[in-house]
Amino acid sequence: MDDLTSRPIRWGIASTGTIAHQMVEALRTIADADVVAVGSRRQQTADEFAERHGIGRAHGSYEALFADEEVDVVYIASPHSAHRAMTVAALDAGRHVLCEKAFAHNAAEARDMIEAARRNQRFLMEAMWTWFIPAVEEVKRRVVAGEIGRVRLFDATFGIRQLDPDGRHRRADLAGGSLLDLGVYPLSWARFLLGEPQRVTALATLTEDGVDDNLAGVVQFESGALATFTSSLEVRTSLRGHVYGTDGHIEIEAPFHHPTSFTISRASGEVQRIDIPNLGLAHEARHVMARIRAGELESDVIPLATSLSTMELMDEIRGQIGVTYPVER
Repeated sequence: MDDLTSRPIRWGIASTGTIAHQMVEALRTIADADVVAVGSRRQQTADEFAERHGIGRAHGSYEALFADEEVDVVYIASPHSAHRAMTVAALDAGRHVLCEKAFAHNAAEARDMIEAARRNQRFLMEAMWTWFIPAVEEVKRRVVAGEIGRVRLFDATFGIRQLDPDGRHRRADLAGGSLLDLGVYPLSWARFLLGEPQRVTALATLTEDGVDDNLAGVVQFESGALATFTSSLEVRTSLRGHVYGTDGHIEIEAPFHHPTSFTISRASGEVQRIDIPNLGLAHEARHVMARIRAGELESDVIPLATSLSTMELMDEIRGQIGVTYPVER
Protein backbone atom coordinates (compact mmCIF):
# COMPACT_ATOMS: atom_id res chain seq x y z
CA MET A 1 0.00 0.00 0.00
CA ASP A 2 1.41 3.41 -0.97
CA ASP A 3 2.22 6.41 1.21
CA LEU A 4 -1.00 7.68 2.80
CA THR A 5 0.46 10.90 4.19
CA SER A 6 0.28 12.87 0.94
CA ARG A 7 -3.21 12.08 -0.41
CA PRO A 8 -6.78 11.54 0.80
CA ILE A 9 -7.52 8.23 2.50
CA ARG A 10 -9.94 6.19 0.40
CA TRP A 11 -12.82 4.46 2.17
CA GLY A 12 -14.90 1.49 1.16
CA ILE A 13 -18.27 0.90 2.84
CA ALA A 14 -19.25 -2.71 3.54
CA SER A 15 -23.03 -3.07 3.93
CA THR A 16 -25.75 -0.56 3.14
CA GLY A 17 -27.87 -0.21 6.29
CA THR A 18 -28.69 2.92 8.26
CA ILE A 19 -25.33 3.26 9.99
CA ALA A 20 -23.53 2.95 6.63
CA HIS A 21 -25.47 5.96 5.30
CA GLN A 22 -24.56 7.90 8.44
CA MET A 23 -20.87 7.08 8.06
CA VAL A 24 -20.78 8.25 4.45
CA GLU A 25 -22.38 11.52 5.48
CA ALA A 26 -19.82 11.89 8.28
CA LEU A 27 -16.89 11.15 5.97
CA ARG A 28 -18.13 13.83 3.57
CA THR A 29 -17.36 16.40 6.29
CA ILE A 30 -13.68 15.37 6.40
CA ALA A 31 -11.59 17.11 3.74
CA ASP A 32 -9.00 14.35 3.32
CA ALA A 33 -11.45 11.42 3.32
CA ASP A 34 -12.71 10.03 0.02
CA VAL A 35 -15.50 7.44 -0.16
CA VAL A 36 -14.64 5.55 -3.33
CA ALA A 37 -16.55 2.26 -3.15
CA VAL A 38 -19.41 0.38 -1.55
CA GLY A 39 -20.05 -3.35 -1.29
CA SER A 40 -23.23 -5.30 -0.65
CA ARG A 41 -24.50 -8.86 -0.96
CA ARG A 42 -26.55 -7.76 -3.96
CA GLN A 43 -25.52 -5.59 -6.87
CA GLN A 44 -28.84 -3.73 -6.85
CA THR A 45 -28.49 -2.49 -3.27
CA ALA A 46 -24.86 -1.53 -3.89
CA ASP A 47 -25.89 0.41 -7.01
CA GLU A 48 -28.69 2.21 -5.16
CA PHE A 49 -26.40 3.16 -2.29
CA ALA A 50 -23.69 4.38 -4.67
CA GLU A 51 -26.16 6.46 -6.67
CA ARG A 52 -27.62 8.05 -3.54
CA HIS A 53 -24.20 9.11 -2.27
CA GLY A 54 -22.34 9.71 -5.52
CA ILE A 55 -19.89 6.85 -4.96
CA GLY A 56 -17.86 5.82 -8.00
CA ARG A 57 -17.79 2.03 -7.65
CA ALA A 58 -20.49 -0.35 -6.47
CA HIS A 59 -19.58 -3.99 -5.79
CA GLY A 60 -22.17 -6.76 -5.71
CA SER A 61 -20.18 -8.76 -3.15
CA TYR A 62 -18.06 -7.98 -0.13
CA GLU A 63 -15.21 -10.00 -1.59
CA ALA A 64 -15.09 -7.66 -4.58
CA LEU A 65 -15.01 -4.63 -2.31
CA PHE A 66 -12.17 -6.07 -0.22
CA ALA A 67 -10.21 -6.85 -3.41
CA ASP A 68 -10.57 -3.27 -4.69
CA GLU A 69 -7.03 -1.90 -4.80
CA GLU A 70 -8.35 1.68 -4.72
CA VAL A 71 -9.67 1.15 -1.17
CA ASP A 72 -7.39 1.90 1.77
CA VAL A 73 -9.74 1.29 4.69
CA VAL A 74 -13.03 -0.58 4.93
CA TYR A 75 -15.84 0.43 7.27
CA ILE A 76 -17.80 -2.71 8.22
CA ALA A 77 -21.41 -1.78 8.96
CA SER A 78 -23.05 -5.21 8.92
CA PRO A 79 -24.86 -6.89 11.86
CA HIS A 80 -22.57 -8.33 14.55
CA SER A 81 -23.07 -11.85 13.22
CA ALA A 82 -20.96 -11.06 10.13
CA HIS A 83 -18.21 -9.00 11.75
CA ARG A 84 -15.60 -11.71 12.21
CA ALA A 85 -15.84 -13.16 8.70
CA MET A 86 -15.93 -9.78 6.98
CA THR A 87 -13.15 -8.26 9.08
CA VAL A 88 -10.78 -11.18 8.59
CA ALA A 89 -11.51 -11.24 4.84
CA ALA A 90 -10.88 -7.50 4.50
CA LEU A 91 -7.64 -7.68 6.50
CA ASP A 92 -6.43 -10.69 4.51
CA ALA A 93 -7.10 -8.70 1.33
CA GLY A 94 -4.79 -5.97 2.61
CA ARG A 95 -7.30 -3.39 3.80
CA HIS A 96 -7.33 -1.49 7.06
CA VAL A 97 -10.61 -1.97 8.96
CA LEU A 98 -12.97 0.01 11.16
CA CYS A 99 -15.56 -2.51 12.41
CA GLU A 100 -18.86 -1.55 14.03
CA LYS A 101 -19.68 -2.52 17.59
CA ALA A 102 -20.29 -4.95 19.04
CA PHE A 103 -16.94 -6.18 17.75
CA ALA A 104 -18.03 -9.81 17.24
CA HIS A 105 -20.25 -12.60 18.56
CA ASN A 106 -17.78 -13.37 21.32
CA ALA A 107 -14.20 -13.06 22.54
CA ALA A 108 -12.98 -16.04 20.50
CA GLU A 109 -14.04 -14.31 17.29
CA ALA A 110 -12.46 -11.06 18.49
CA ARG A 111 -9.17 -12.90 18.97
CA ASP A 112 -9.37 -14.19 15.38
CA MET A 113 -9.88 -10.63 14.13
CA ILE A 114 -6.97 -9.27 16.15
CA GLU A 115 -4.71 -12.07 14.96
CA ALA A 116 -5.65 -11.34 11.34
CA ALA A 117 -4.79 -7.65 11.80
CA ARG A 118 -1.40 -8.51 13.25
CA ARG A 119 -0.73 -11.19 10.65
CA ASN A 120 -1.41 -8.75 7.84
CA GLN A 121 0.11 -5.68 9.55
CA ARG A 122 -3.08 -3.70 9.04
CA PHE A 123 -4.93 -1.26 11.27
CA LEU A 124 -8.04 -2.54 13.09
CA MET A 125 -10.37 -0.71 15.47
CA GLU A 126 -13.80 -1.29 16.96
CA ALA A 127 -16.15 1.56 15.99
CA MET A 128 -17.11 2.53 19.54
CA TRP A 129 -17.82 6.12 18.52
CA THR A 130 -18.85 7.16 22.06
CA TRP A 131 -15.20 7.25 23.20
CA PHE A 132 -14.45 9.99 20.63
CA ILE A 133 -17.41 12.30 21.28
CA PRO A 134 -16.10 15.64 22.64
CA ALA A 135 -18.59 15.81 25.54
CA VAL A 136 -17.61 12.29 26.61
CA GLU A 137 -13.93 13.22 26.50
CA GLU A 138 -14.69 16.31 28.59
CA VAL A 139 -16.59 14.31 31.22
CA LYS A 140 -13.58 12.04 31.61
CA ARG A 141 -11.18 14.99 31.80
CA ARG A 142 -13.20 16.51 34.64
CA VAL A 143 -13.52 13.19 36.45
CA VAL A 144 -9.76 12.57 36.22
CA ALA A 145 -9.16 16.14 37.46
CA GLY A 146 -11.14 15.28 40.58
CA GLU A 147 -13.97 17.76 40.04
CA ILE A 148 -16.53 15.43 41.64
CA GLY A 149 -14.14 13.70 44.02
CA ARG A 150 -13.62 9.97 44.00
CA VAL A 151 -16.05 8.21 41.65
CA ARG A 152 -18.06 5.51 43.42
CA LEU A 153 -21.06 4.87 41.15
CA PHE A 154 -21.87 5.02 37.45
CA ASP A 155 -25.29 4.34 35.96
CA ALA A 156 -26.64 4.38 32.41
CA THR A 157 -29.67 2.98 30.62
CA PHE A 158 -30.31 2.23 26.95
CA GLY A 159 -33.76 1.00 26.04
CA ILE A 160 -35.62 1.28 22.74
CA ARG A 161 -38.78 -0.40 21.43
CA GLN A 162 -37.84 -3.01 18.84
CA LEU A 163 -40.81 -5.38 18.81
CA ASP A 164 -40.60 -6.85 15.29
CA PRO A 165 -39.92 -10.57 15.85
CA ASP A 166 -38.21 -10.77 12.45
CA GLY A 167 -36.03 -7.67 12.98
CA ARG A 168 -32.31 -8.16 13.53
CA HIS A 169 -32.53 -7.08 17.19
CA ARG A 170 -34.63 -10.14 18.08
CA ARG A 171 -33.01 -12.76 15.85
CA ALA A 172 -30.55 -15.11 17.49
CA ASP A 173 -28.97 -15.99 14.13
CA LEU A 174 -28.00 -12.31 13.76
CA ALA A 175 -26.60 -12.11 17.31
CA GLY A 176 -29.64 -10.19 18.46
CA GLY A 177 -30.63 -9.14 21.94
CA SER A 178 -30.25 -5.92 23.86
CA LEU A 179 -26.74 -6.58 25.21
CA LEU A 180 -24.62 -6.55 22.05
CA ASP A 181 -26.56 -3.75 20.39
CA LEU A 182 -27.46 -1.49 23.34
CA GLY A 183 -25.94 -2.73 26.61
CA VAL A 184 -22.47 -2.45 25.12
CA TYR A 185 -22.79 1.35 25.38
CA PRO A 186 -23.23 1.72 29.16
CA LEU A 187 -20.61 -1.00 29.65
CA SER A 188 -18.15 0.85 27.42
CA TRP A 189 -18.93 4.19 29.09
CA ALA A 190 -18.17 2.67 32.49
CA ARG A 191 -14.94 1.16 31.20
CA PHE A 192 -13.92 4.47 29.63
CA LEU A 193 -14.18 6.14 33.04
CA LEU A 194 -13.26 3.35 35.44
CA GLY A 195 -10.84 1.01 33.63
CA GLU A 196 -10.77 -2.77 33.74
CA PRO A 197 -13.71 -4.56 35.38
CA GLN A 198 -13.22 -7.15 38.11
CA ARG A 199 -16.57 -8.89 38.24
CA VAL A 200 -20.10 -8.64 36.87
CA THR A 201 -23.53 -9.89 37.91
CA ALA A 202 -26.45 -9.77 35.47
CA LEU A 203 -30.10 -10.81 35.13
CA ALA A 204 -32.32 -10.80 32.04
CA THR A 205 -35.59 -11.86 30.49
CA LEU A 206 -35.32 -13.76 27.23
CA THR A 207 -37.44 -13.86 24.08
CA GLU A 208 -38.85 -17.06 22.59
CA ASP A 209 -35.86 -17.02 20.23
CA GLY A 210 -33.50 -17.04 23.21
CA VAL A 211 -32.07 -13.52 23.13
CA ASP A 212 -32.23 -10.95 25.92
CA ASP A 213 -34.98 -8.35 25.60
CA ASN A 214 -34.49 -6.83 29.08
CA LEU A 215 -31.16 -6.84 30.91
CA ALA A 216 -29.80 -5.38 34.13
CA GLY A 217 -26.37 -5.75 35.64
CA VAL A 218 -23.72 -4.49 38.05
CA VAL A 219 -19.99 -4.30 37.31
CA GLN A 220 -17.32 -3.82 39.98
CA PHE A 221 -13.97 -2.21 39.16
CA GLU A 222 -10.57 -2.41 40.84
CA SER A 223 -11.15 0.93 42.58
CA GLY A 224 -14.26 -0.51 44.21
CA ALA A 225 -16.52 1.68 42.07
CA LEU A 226 -19.72 0.08 40.85
CA ALA A 227 -21.44 0.55 37.49
CA THR A 228 -25.09 -0.35 37.02
CA PHE A 229 -26.60 -0.69 33.57
CA THR A 230 -29.85 -1.65 31.89
CA SER A 231 -30.79 -2.33 28.28
CA SER A 232 -34.13 -3.17 26.72
CA LEU A 233 -35.84 -3.99 23.45
CA GLU A 234 -39.29 -3.61 25.04
CA VAL A 235 -39.28 -0.13 26.58
CA ARG A 236 -37.72 3.22 25.82
CA THR A 237 -35.67 4.38 28.78
CA SER A 238 -34.37 7.85 29.63
CA LEU A 239 -31.13 7.29 27.67
CA ARG A 240 -29.25 9.23 30.36
CA GLY A 241 -26.11 8.47 32.31
CA HIS A 242 -24.91 9.51 35.78
CA VAL A 243 -21.47 9.60 37.38
CA TYR A 244 -21.51 9.89 41.18
CA GLY A 245 -18.45 11.02 43.11
CA THR A 246 -17.74 11.83 46.74
CA ASP A 247 -17.88 15.60 45.99
CA GLY A 248 -20.67 15.78 43.40
CA HIS A 249 -22.20 14.12 40.40
CA ILE A 250 -22.45 14.50 36.62
CA GLU A 251 -25.64 13.93 34.66
CA ILE A 252 -25.01 13.02 31.02
CA GLU A 253 -28.00 14.12 29.01
CA ALA A 254 -29.77 11.97 26.44
CA PRO A 255 -28.63 10.35 24.32
CA PHE A 256 -25.80 9.46 26.67
CA HIS A 257 -23.89 7.50 24.03
CA HIS A 258 -23.34 10.62 21.89
CA PRO A 259 -24.26 13.58 24.11
CA THR A 260 -23.88 17.27 23.41
CA SER A 261 -24.33 18.37 27.03
CA PHE A 262 -23.89 17.36 30.66
CA THR A 263 -24.46 18.97 34.04
CA ILE A 264 -22.10 18.97 37.03
CA SER A 265 -23.66 19.33 40.48
CA ARG A 266 -21.02 19.86 43.15
CA ALA A 267 -21.31 19.22 46.88
CA SER A 268 -20.97 22.98 47.41
CA GLY A 269 -24.33 23.45 45.70
CA GLU A 270 -22.83 24.86 42.49
CA VAL A 271 -24.50 23.57 39.32
CA GLN A 272 -22.80 23.95 35.95
CA ARG A 273 -24.15 22.94 32.53
CA ILE A 274 -21.65 22.31 29.73
CA ASP A 275 -22.66 22.23 26.06
CA ILE A 276 -20.27 20.76 23.51
CA PRO A 277 -21.48 20.04 19.94
CA ASN A 278 -20.36 16.88 18.23
CA LEU A 279 -19.94 15.71 14.65
CA GLY A 280 -21.16 12.16 15.24
CA LEU A 281 -19.19 9.43 13.49
CA ALA A 282 -16.69 11.90 12.03
CA HIS A 283 -14.69 12.00 15.27
CA GLU A 284 -13.83 8.30 15.22
CA ALA A 285 -13.19 8.39 11.46
CA ARG A 286 -10.70 11.23 11.88
CA HIS A 287 -8.96 9.26 14.63
CA VAL A 288 -8.67 6.18 12.39
CA MET A 289 -7.17 8.23 9.57
CA ALA A 290 -4.65 9.92 11.86
CA ARG A 291 -3.51 6.61 13.32
CA ILE A 292 -3.17 4.99 9.89
CA ARG A 293 -1.18 7.96 8.59
CA ALA A 294 1.10 7.65 11.62
CA GLY A 295 1.79 4.03 10.71
CA GLU A 296 -0.01 2.65 13.77
CA LEU A 297 -1.88 -0.65 13.71
CA GLU A 298 -4.37 0.07 16.49
CA SER A 299 -5.94 2.92 18.41
CA ASP A 300 -4.41 4.49 21.48
CA VAL A 301 -7.91 5.45 22.67
CA ILE A 302 -9.64 2.09 22.29
CA PRO A 303 -6.85 -0.48 21.86
CA LEU A 304 -7.62 -3.97 20.61
CA ALA A 305 -6.99 -5.36 24.11
CA THR A 306 -9.82 -3.15 25.37
CA SER A 307 -12.23 -4.38 22.70
CA LEU A 308 -11.27 -7.97 23.51
CA SER A 309 -11.79 -7.38 27.23
CA THR A 310 -15.24 -5.92 26.56
CA MET A 311 -16.18 -9.00 24.53
CA GLU A 312 -14.96 -11.20 27.40
CA LEU A 313 -17.14 -9.20 29.79
CA MET A 314 -20.17 -9.64 27.54
CA ASP A 315 -19.40 -13.37 27.20
CA GLU A 316 -19.56 -13.60 30.99
CA ILE A 317 -22.87 -11.72 31.05
CA ARG A 318 -24.37 -13.96 28.37
CA GLY A 319 -23.19 -17.00 30.30
CA GLN A 320 -25.02 -15.78 33.38
CA ILE A 321 -28.28 -14.97 31.58
CA GLY A 322 -28.24 -18.05 29.34
CA VAL A 323 -27.89 -16.52 25.86
CA THR A 324 -26.05 -18.62 23.27
CA TYR A 325 -26.05 -17.84 19.56
CA PRO A 326 -26.58 -20.62 16.98
CA VAL A 327 -23.02 -20.28 15.67
CA GLU A 328 -21.74 -21.10 19.17
CA ARG A 329 -23.72 -24.30 19.62
